[in-house]
Amino acid sequence: MAIAKTSLKAQAKEYLLTYIQEKKLNPGDRLATQRELAETLQISQKVAQLALNDLEEEGIIVRRLGSGTFLARRHDLTPRTPTSGRNIFVLIPNLKNPQFSEFAAEAEAALQKHKKQMRLMTTHTSLSFREIISIMVEEGCGGIITAELPPVLKNFIKQYHIPAALIRVMAPPRQMLRTTHEIILDVEEQAILLAEHLLSRGYRNFYLAGGIAGPQNCRFHVMRKLLEKAGAEIQQIPEEDENSKELDYENIGKELANKILRCYQPSSVAVFYNTARAMGAMKVFQHLGKKIPQDIAIAGFDNIFPARLVEPELTVTDARYTECAQQAVSLVLSRDREPTTLTIDPVLCYGRSVGNLTEK
Repeated sequence: MAIAKTSLKAQAKEYLLTYIQEKKLNPGDRLATQRELAETLQISQKVAQLALNDLEEEGIIVRRLGSGTFLARRHDLTPRTPTSGRNIFVLIPNLKNPQFSEFAAEAEAALQKHKKQMRLMTTHTSLSFREIISIMVEEGCGGIITAELPPVLKNFIKQYHIPAALIRVMAPPRQMLRTTHEIILDVEEQAILLAEHLLSRGYRNFYLAGGIAGPQNCRFHVMRKLLEKAGAEIQQIPEEDENSKELDYENIGKELANKILRCYQPSSVAVFYNTARAMGAMKVFQHLGKKIPQDIAIAGFDNIFPARLVEPELTVTDARYTECAQQAVSLVLSRDREPTTLTIDPVLCYGRSVGNLTEK
C-alpha cells in the first residue's frame, strides 16, 4: 500500500489506528514492527519509527526490545496527553544505592505535605524510557523529577509542557538550552573538598578505589589531578565491570579492599567511589586486624546515614541529596515555568576514619 508523500508520519499513525479498530484488537495483541510497517506502507524505516514513537508516547502502544510492538494495557485510540494529576514521577537509577533511597524517601515526604503522590521508578531496569513514558501517559503525570534526561524524555517534557526537575552532578555547558529546572550537585567540588582535606592531614599515599578508570570517572579524575599537583603517590583500583552491574556495593567494597591489601603501604588513605563501598571495605580491613586510621585511613563520597553509625565514623563528602529532593519538589510544584538552575554546595563530614599525620 503506497501512501501520499505529505504527512507520512501522520498517515502511518492513522493506518495503525484504523487497523486496531477494524481488527478489534485487545490489549497485549501484537502489532506490526517498525520494519513491517515500513514495508507495508512503502515508507522509510525512519518515518515508521517516528510514527511508532508518537503512538508509544501517547500511551496507545508498547514496544519491548526483542519481543515486538503491542497494544497497550489501557489504551484509547484518541491520542492522550498526561493530565495534571497527583502523580509526580521520580526517576532514579536504582534503589541499591542508599543515597538514592534516602533521596526518594525525602522526596516522598515533601510531596505528601502537598498532598501529591510519588510514583517511584528506577531507570536501570528492563523498562526503557519509552515504556516509562507510556506508563506516565496511562496513569497521569503531574511532574517529573529525574537524574537522567535522554532525548525521548526531554521531547516528551517539552511537547506536553510537563513541569520537571533534572538532577545534575556537573554543571552543563553554558550554551545548552534548558527545558527543565535543574539542580546541580557539583561532584568536582566534592572531589576538591575531599582532596584538600586529606592533603592537609598529611596524607601522600592514596588509593582511589571503585568506579571505572579514566576521565569518565569524574570524581577521581578531578581528585587525581589535584593530588598529582601536590606530589602525592596515587594508585587507582578499578572494580570489575560484572560486579558493578550487580550493584552489590558492599561486596564490591570488600573486593576493592583485598586488591588494596596486595599493594598496601603504611600511612595510606583509601578513597572510595561511594560510602557503601567504603563500608564494605572497612569490614575486610578490620576483620584482618588493620586499625583505622592508624594502619589505613578511609574516606568516601556520598554521605549516607549508616556512615555515622560505623566505628570509627567515616569521613565523607555530603552532596546534600535530602536538600536536593526538597528543592526538586518545590521547583516541580511551583507555578514558575521559566527554567531555574540551582547549585547546592557540598559539605565535608569529618569522621575518625581519617587521622592527622601532621601530628606524628
